[in-house]
Amino acid sequence: MILSNPLLSIFTQRVTQSSPEQTVASGRDVALFCTYDTRFSDPDLYWYRIRPDRSFQFILYRDSSHVIDADFIQGRFSIQHNQTQKSFHLVISLVTTEDRATYYCAMGATIELVPQ
Repeated sequence: MILSNPLLSIFTQRVTQSSPEQTVASGRDVALFCTYDTRFSDPDLYWYRIRPDRSFQFILYRDSSHVIDADFIQGRFSIQHNQTQKSFHLVISLVTTEDRATYYCAMGATIELVPQ
């Protein structure tokens, strides 16, 4: 059985984002910085956004063996992931007005329970 819970509270986990608000001209690139702290060697890492109309949009997910991207990212969104430094930065190339949103980095953990 595999359980996945991004709000797992029995382990210490923390995600920190810098630059909470950035103004970027259309056509420019921007990096959104995220670092994380966890005891897990392979955390589930996510980026998502909430648009001005309050709609939630999943952007991407990564772990050591899975890559899931939303269809809309069209190759303009990429990740700079450094496991040693525990960083998971989102880079948006050629920013458009459609990219206006509040962006969130998130982390979860998958725990495998072995029946006894």
